[in-house]
This record gives sequence, structure tokens and C-alpha cells, in this order.
Amino acid sequence: MVAVLLCGAALVDPNHPLPIDFCLWRRLTGFPCPTCGLTRAICHALRGDWSASLNLHPAGVLVVAGLAGWALWSALETWRGEPIHETARDLAGLALLRAGVAVSAIAWVVRLASGIST
Repeated sequence: MVAVLLCGAALVDPNHPLPIDFCLWRRLTGFPCPTCGLTRAICHALRGDWSASLNLHPAGVLVVAGLAGWALWSALETWRGEPIHETARDLAGLALLRAGVAVSAIAWVVRLASGIST
């Protein structure tokens, strides 16, 4: 399922991947939320446009790497019919999640301090 979603994200227009703006935070406050630009960053990263991805949201590349790794690991586990190094998988997922949250928080503070809007 993750692989299908990644393929779908690679096929949509990376500058307008969603038909409507879902950011309630931005609508209420006028300021970007910590994840503003992440969907577009993911779409650009999937197309190999790394600079656009990093400019929109620096965690986009991390999300793509994490989801691609998860999809491959899950496919391998399915093929083998058993879990593979569950502890390592869980630790890697947790490390990527923590890194993504940290990068998002730092990027958000920088974005707010500099007045950059996505």
C-alpha cells in the first residue's frame, strides 16, 4: 500500500498535488504549520527534484527515504513469510520519525523567523 501511495505521489503535479488546501492551522492563524510544504516536497523528491523538495520542506527527502525503506522491508518480510529483525526495523523507524520531527521543528522556526511562506 505504501508503494502504491508513493507511485501515486510521483505521478501528480508536484506543485499542486492536492485539490484543496488542508492546512487548518494556516487558515486560522495565517502562519505556516510545521508540515506546510511537506506534501509538495515529497512529490518533488519522488521525481528526483531534490532542490525543490528541500526548498519546500527539508523533511521531504527523509519521508521518502523512510517510506521507501518501509515498503521494501515489508515486501521482503512478505516474501519470506516472517518478520526480519523487528527490533532493528522498529529502531530505524523511530530514528527516522525523530529526525523528521526535529527537522520539521527547526525548519518551522526558521520559516517563521525569516517570514518565508511556502
